[in-house]
Amino acid sequence: MENLKKEAEIEAQIILNYFQAEDFVSGEIKAKKLIKKFPNYQAVYNLLGLCLQSQKKYSEAIKYYNIAIQNNPNFFIAINNLGLTYHNMGNLKNAQSYYERAIEINSRFTHPISNLANVKKELNNFEEAIKWYKRALSIDNKLYIVHYNLGMAYQALGKFDESKKQFELVLKINPKFTKADRSLSISLKYDIHNPHLKSMENKIKDKSLNNFEKIELYFGLGKAYEDMKDYKKSFENYILGNKIKRDTIKYQINDDIKLFENIKNSFSNIDFRNLENIGNKSNKIIFILGMPRSGTTLVEQIIANHKNVYGAGELKDLTEIIRENFLVDNKIKFPEKFNTKNETFFNNMGTNYLENLDRYNTNKNYITDKAPLNFRWIGLIKLILPNSKIIHCTRDSRDNCLSLFKNIFEGQLNFSYNLEEVGKFHKLYQNLMKFWKQLMPDFIYDISYEKLVKNQESESRKLLDFCNLDWDKNCLTFYKNKRGIVTASFAQARKPIYKNSVKSWQKYESELSPLFKILER
Repeated sequence: MENLKKEAEIEAQIILNYFQAEDFVSGEIKAKKLIKKFPNYQAVYNLLGLCLQSQKKYSEAIKYYNIAIQNNPNFFIAINNLGLTYHNMGNLKNAQSYYERAIEINSRFTHPISNLANVKKELNNFEEAIKWYKRALSIDNKLYIVHYNLGMAYQALGKFDESKKQFELVLKINPKFTKADRSLSISLKYDIHNPHLKSMENKIKDKSLNNFEKIELYFGLGKAYEDMKDYKKSFENYILGNKIKRDTIKYQINDDIKLFENIKNSFSNIDFRNLENIGNKSNKIIFILGMPRSGTTLVEQIIANHKNVYGAGELKDLTEIIRENFLVDNKIKFPEKFNTKNETFFNNMGTNYLENLDRYNTNKNYITDKAPLNFRWIGLIKLILPNSKIIHCTRDSRDNCLSLFKNIFEGQLNFSYNLEEVGKFHKLYQNLMKFWKQLMPDFIYDISYEKLVKNQESESRKLLDFCNLDWDKNCLTFYKNKRGIVTASFAQARKPIYKNSVKSWQKYESELSPLFKILER
């Protein structure tokens, strides 16, 4: 019996080695064989769940975690991992429930405590998130990722002194966690004597840094030299950071070209004037969209400071619903011809979207969804939520593309790390917006970033009028809004409107010629 146990443990260690080496397929195969041989060895069910989860085989991962938990209801590690699987699927309710269960079994297990904090953050409940991060750190103060996440939560609330302290603690514990360097750089105003500048300049010379660590430093240095008005040196660092970042991602602009063509082919056949019975008729949602870095955060802050509006931020819900219904070979593909007589299909999508937002538990009459890339789905929004509002943010294309190039993003903005690709994507966006406006001329409200910063009150009044919202003078002091902001504009949205970002491209005019050539075509 002892020999069998030892054999199972040796085999399990091999699976763990596969997992740590990110060879999840080999880990899965080995784990499934081991389960046949040792069906009562619970640890291997958890390992198999991890390998499946890492391949995004979420349903199968859930199955094996549940077997482990049924056999051992106090298996808190598997319970936490089950929560993590639901979290990755976007099911925050289930995720929270399993994290809480794991904490109940083992109150000093920091993983579910930190994971629960992440859920609270995603629900825009930043104060609760901070409480849970602090609880994890009270158990183990060396958890630099938790310090970092706590810093990001403070940053989202505009508590910049607290966030700086956390990022500095991260760098003391792990100097190579350079995400903290870049996050710190966004909150600082640099001059030649700044100690953090010296630290980044020394660190970038470290030959042992990997590419991901270098990327963060180059962007941090780009920001620092820009503060010091050394635009040549600033751009050199942005170029280096973007080049390495671009090399780490698989992206083809042709995939976006094909998607945008598919969208136009699919929706051009629909007569949007004769669709009275299609979609959920709720008027609750205000979509704020356009190119990222075009003023969407500013516009959301203005609207979300209205007494009747809840600002939900950048939501993934619409894209997830589209993926559920239109994913073909792991790519979104709309049908050549929509069956607009299938009213239930569109009504259900609209209702699902609205029901997902119940997680925010708000009593406000309106909710904003500020995912910029939703501009791709305007036609579908019209079919599933025809009474929603569409606010389209526009900005000088040169400033817009430069701002994208100067930032690192989570998620889908893979076009932004190469000047020519960002220019080409911007042209695709302009072309698609022109297409939507021809199909639905009265559905989309354009707001210009430049006009908004020049004439804040008059543009804000027109904006609220379009949303059928009464005038609320609080919208002028949007920067006092205490809601959390997790986009790259978190710092700007905490200040009154300023005009420094208009014509910022002029500082880098000679370096941006490859971009300008594409934008001028």
